[in-house]
Amino acid sequence: MAGDPNIETTVKALNILDKSGSHMIELGIPYSDPLADGPIMQASAQRALNRGFRINHVFSILENIKLSIPIIIFCYFNLILHYGINNFIYKLYQLNVKGIIIPDLPIEEADEILMICQQYKINLNMLVSPVSTESRISSIVKKANGFIYLVSSTGVTGIRDNFSDVIKDKIETIRKYSTKPIVIGFGVSKPSHIKQIKAWGADGIIIGSACIQEISKSTQSDELNDFKNFLNKMIESI
Repeated sequence: MAGDPNIETTVKALNILDKSGSHMIELGIPYSDPLADGPIMQASAQRALNRGFRINHVFSILENIKLSIPIIIFCYFNLILHYGINNFIYKLYQLNVKGIIIPDLPIEEADEILMICQQYKINLNMLVSPVSTESRISSIVKKANGFIYLVSSTGVTGIRDNFSDVIKDKIETIRKYSTKPIVIGFGVSKPSHIKQIKAWGADGIIIGSACIQEISKSTQSDELNDFKNFLNKMIESI
């Protein structure tokens, strides 16, 4: 989550991720009504907003940092609409952002932003949930121009103990309609999760709340050692 606990820590975390062996960085833009997010990410976004952190601060961070791996922006649609859809996507293009995740954008409303993303060669990575029907999965994966974000469970983001075998079935269903990479998110937080997800044949994982939890332990003066150690453990498991 950009801006939590402060800009300096966000920059440190981005640089750590860049050198960690991660393949992409998902950078969240704080929002006051994050309906897909659980308590950890909600609190993180609110802390950033309470300190006056706004969307242009995210852009400023990206203008002033050099990273060797792609940035994926996680953003709720109201922020994009307020900024102006074309203006927002063009700004991401200027900042060399490679993709975007919009958790509250349904497939029925995606055509305009998908067209603009394709114009600027930015991947719109769309979500499939555990309750998505086969016909809906087919529609989503055909439209998406990036990876398929398979949500691990119903409800909001957050650390969980385990995942349902339904996810394995959803991976198989997606494979029937697309060769796009399938990435699992919502609740991935420990090596045993990674082992299970790999066995199911997914192409990647997204670790959100657990990363934010480790970063939140930091002080402005430290070097995010808890976060580094957590990342090393997870990447070793991969």
